[in-house]
Amino acid sequence: MRTLLLVFPLIWLLGCRSSSVPETSPPSTATGLRLEVHDAATAGDLFGDTLASEVLFGGMQWSEGPLVLPNGEVVCSDVPHNQVLRWTGTGSEVWLTNSGAAPDDYSNEPGSNGLALNDEGELLLAQHGSRRIARMVSDLADPQPRYEVIAAQYEGKPFNSPNDLVVASDGSIVFTDPPYGLPEGVESAIGFFGVYRVDPRGQVSLLTKEYERPNGIGLSPDERTLYISNSHGPRPIVTATPIRADWTLGQPAILIDGTEFVDKEPGYPDGMAVSRQGHLFATAPGGVWVVRPDGTLIAKIKSVGPVSNVALSPEEDWLYLTNADRLLRVKIKPI
Repeated sequence: MRTLLLVFPLIWLLGCRSSSVPETSPPSTATGLRLEVHDAATAGDLFGDTLASEVLFGGMQWSEGPLVLPNGEVVCSDVPHNQVLRWTGTGSEVWLTNSGAAPDDYSNEPGSNGLALNDEGELLLAQHGSRRIARMVSDLADPQPRYEVIAAQYEGKPFNSPNDLVVASDGSIVFTDPPYGLPEGVESAIGFFGVYRVDPRGQVSLLTKEYERPNGIGLSPDERTLYISNSHGPRPIVTATPIRADWTLGQPAILIDGTEFVDKEPGYPDGMAVSRQGHLFATAPGGVWVVRPDGTLIAKIKSVGPVSNVALSPEEDWLYLTNADRLLRVKIKPI
């Protein structure tokens, strides 16, 4: 999203290397998005003949954590402004204030980042300012800044700034903890930037600390693979890691390596969404990379400015993108 270099063995996948010049559509005059096609058949199945996209609203300082609520409403975090906004159909309005449960001047990014729903349909937030994963203790129809702490520390030390989260079918919450929400000059209390699991009993375990800047997080449909984005300039990658029955992790494999595109195209590996068919929509340099589970690159949704995160609608007919100060959406066809 936005160096102690940790090195660990990785299995390299070659699927994201295209052997031919990709076809690229002209940019949309409204959104600036364009489609770079690497697998014409699958990209056509997903996006049709042309990329249909629209701007829902703008005016944020840094947008994050798009989420479709059970009633169909769409919300996202404006992290620096410490609030969650709702798309009204014609613009935006403040849906939740003090989303980071911290003073507005705590840091440059005091608000919530990633948002998710648990099995009960309750809102979960990765809160930068209070350095925790929390549950909103109010109804989605009347959101109020009242929160219950789910996880705030590991081995007695506070987290850095929980960034993104995903909920597993057993109720586990898996989340990343980079430094982006910390006040300037404040160092990690833990001493590393980890990926954690909160089990259904509320127990916190460290899954890995082998990422310099763990950011986006996702699960495969069968929940046997954990996807992690590393927003680290020298190592901008998205990995796929097997999950064992006891929630320990196997050997990670690189699905996306953005090294050659960093500083040439906007953005880093950041947020992601996984479809029911297993397609990964992952933000990376240039916009959103759409890949198969084996790493084969299907297409890139090229953007103007960085895309921080994405979310699929429940019907998987829309892909929502937080793009710098804007919330966008792209029409897709469920396959």
